[in-house]
This record gives sequence, C-alpha cells and structure tokens, in this order.
Amino acid sequence: MTDQIPIPNEPEKSIFKILFNSFVIIPFLVAASLVFIYSLFSLLTYEDATPYDYLNDIKIGGATKRWQSAFELSKILYISDEISKDDRFISEMINIFKQSKHDDNRVRQYLALAMGRTGNSRYIDPLLSEIEDENTENIPAIIRALGLLKSGKAVQKLKLFLDHEDENIRLQTVIAFGNIADPTVIEDLKKSLYDSQPNIRWDAAISLAKIGDDSGREIILKLIEGKFFINFPEVDIRERDQARIIAIRAGILLNDPIINSKIQELADEENNINIRKTAMDVLKIDTSSSNQWMEYDVSYG
Repeated sequence: MTDQIPIPNEPEKSIFKILFNSFVIIPFLVAASLVFIYSLFSLLTYEDATPYDYLNDIKIGGATKRWQSAFELSKILYISDEISKDDRFISEMINIFKQSKHDDNRVRQYLALAMGRTGNSRYIDPLLSEIEDENTENIPAIIRALGLLKSGKAVQKLKLFLDHEDENIRLQTVIAFGNIADPTVIEDLKKSLYDSQPNIRWDAAISLAKIGDDSGREIILKLIEGKFFINFPEVDIRERDQARIIAIRAGILLNDPIINSKIQELADEENNINIRKTAMDVLKIDTSSSNQWMEYDVSYG
C-alpha cells in the first residue's frame, strides 16, 4: 500500500492571504504612511512658524495646540532678540497672559517663561500683578520668569514665598534671588541655608555667592568636590555634574583661597572633561574686576 501525500488546499490559502493583506497589511501601511506624512508636515509647519503664528495658536487653537505653541514660543524667544522688542508683540503677549488665568496651567507657565526669556522689563508688572492669588502650580514659573528679568521690583513680593509650604516655590524663589542679585535679600537667603530640602540649601549657597556673600562657602566647597552626593543616591550623574559646574562658577566669584585651590586642582587633574573645562574657564576670570565678577554667567542650565 503506497503512502498518500496530502495536497494542501491552495485556493483556500490564497483567499486567506488576500483577505489578510486587504484587511491588515494594506490598511496598516496606509495608516503608517499617513502618520509619517502628518508628522513631517507638522514638523515643517512648526519650523516655519513665526512668533505671531504661535500667539494665534494660543488664542484659537485646541487644548493641546495652545500649550504646545506656548512651549515653542518660550524656546523661540530665548534666541530671538528682535521680536521681543516689538510693541505689538509685547501687547499681545501681555493680553494673552492675562486671559490665560483659567486656561490649561501649561499655557500660563510657558507664557510666563517666554516673557522671562525676553529680558524685557515690560513684562514685570503683568507677572507680578496677581502672583499672590495665582494657582500654586503656576507660581514657580512666574517666579522663575521674574528672576530671569532680574526684577528688583519683585523682591519684596518674592520674599513672601521663601517660607512657602511648596518646596518648588521656595526653590525657584531662592534661584530668582541669585539672578536678581539684590543685596537686600542676603539675610533672607541665609535662612534658606537651613531649609529642610538639600537642593534648596545648595541653591541658597549659590545665590548668596552670586551676590558676593560667602555664608554658603562650606556647601559650595562640598558641591565642587562632588563627594557630597554619596549621601544623595537619587541625584543622577547628569544632575551631579551640572551641580558641580554651577558650584564651580559660583565659587570662583567668592575669590576664596581654599575654593580657588580646589578649582585649580580640578583644572589640573579632574577626569571629567566638562568639569575640568569649567574649572579651567573660570580660572581665567579677573575677580578683582567688579564688572566681570558680577556679570559672569552662573547658569542654571
């Protein structure tokens, strides 16, 4: 008796393949193509958009479009100096900010940041006007903006937030005071050296150094050395390096012999390229020149 080899049902398989391609593969490819085209179009559109386009999107766009446009605007104004001085643009920005009181918090936060990044003092009053009654989630962004604007006018109101229960609000206030560099806040900042949150203590020391006060000297020295972070495993490598860079830039402003010696050591022996380069750069500063001493960029990243 000979073995019978089963013959596959080819017509049935072919029909299945056609149905599978028609209802699964082809629709998937079409959908993927549409997503790619939409993404490419969106990217090109965003690249060509002007600050006025973003303002218009914030006014009439959908919920997601509004906060995304505010975010893009905050990036553009960081590098665009010309538009930030345009009277019409400034007036529209202020009006939109006032109207954003009950909008998505992200819209208001990115608008505040955009205002701060212009460096234009005309935004100070709108930012200050309702800060005491502002939504708690929005206060850090507004404080940050006022710090970027280096608003001495904001100092008295900002002092109210140094004891706020929200640690992010306290943190942004401490950082803002360092940017404003008003000597009248020194005693207030000294209290922040004993805040319950380590990052607030660190930034209080940095801000004091930017004003020329060495009350946070020991903290800055520990930050520069980097061993400080052994007790803070939640601080990742990138954050640790950034904190050390900021501490080096602030520490050199104090013209302290021990801090200067530590920075020189880093410039000569540090293995981390970014840390070593920062140390080498700051050692070129003439700290005897008050203008260069106060204008040196102690960036917060």
